[in-house]
Amino acid sequence: MSRIHKFVDVSPEAKIGENVEIGAFTRIGPNVTIGDGCKIYNNVNILGHTVIGQNNIIYPFASLGTAPHDISFKGWGSCLNVGDGNTFREGFTANVGAAENSATEIGNGCFFMANSHLGHNAKVGDKVVLANGAVLGGHAVLGDRCFIGGNSAIHQFVRIGRLVIMSGVSATSLDIPPFMIADGRNQPIRNINLIGLKRNGFSRETIKALKEVFKIFFKGGLNVTNSIEKIKTEISPLPEVLEFIEFVEKRTHRGIATGIAHKR
Repeated sequence: MSRIHKFVDVSPEAKIGENVEIGAFTRIGPNVTIGDGCKIYNNVNILGHTVIGQNNIIYPFASLGTAPHDISFKGWGSCLNVGDGNTFREGFTANVGAAENSATEIGNGCFFMANSHLGHNAKVGDKVVLANGAVLGGHAVLGDRCFIGGNSAIHQFVRIGRLVIMSGVSATSLDIPPFMIADGRNQPIRNINLIGLKRNGFSRETIKALKEVFKIFFKGGLNVTNSIEKIKTEISPLPEVLEFIEFVEKRTHRGIATGIAHKR
């Protein structure tokens, strides 16, 4: 049985699942669906065409499904789709898509810290972490298990590959290939995400191969095309190597980060 505080503005048209808790002064709009087991604290806004899965936790002053920060938006039927088991801390914001029938999408098991933001039409994978104040521009893409440091900024249409770490107070308007550590502003690749790879059970063979990928692509002095050809020729086609190649070869709106961050 759900527990809904008496001082809550829940539209009678909203769909509320089982065992949902909703705190005081929260507003839930008519086109919202809340899955089973969600806990929504006080002073939360959930509006728009928003679907929230099961067992999500939403802290005070978060705002989900509001209009995008886009002057072309006309209030049409775009969406925000949220998976299961996510945590949204205080002041988090996420908007619906900017175009008709488009969507902003969040996967499962993510952790969004205080005052982080997802722009319209962003696509976020599973087990992603956005630290305090991290912001993601419209149409940006985050792969699974990314960690975006505090007060970092990702430009619109930028892609961030799987298991990427961006250090705090970083910014990028370029795509970051998977399994890398980014630090600084653009061209900021420091090394492979060695700790993340080990923690997630990647084999020694895979880690060794990705180290070689890093040397060729980021330190080899070749352009992107020649770097990829060299990787294809000299490194075993392990799944993670192929994932790196596919990411780089896929169409990019902003270009690929290829530079090296200087050691401190």
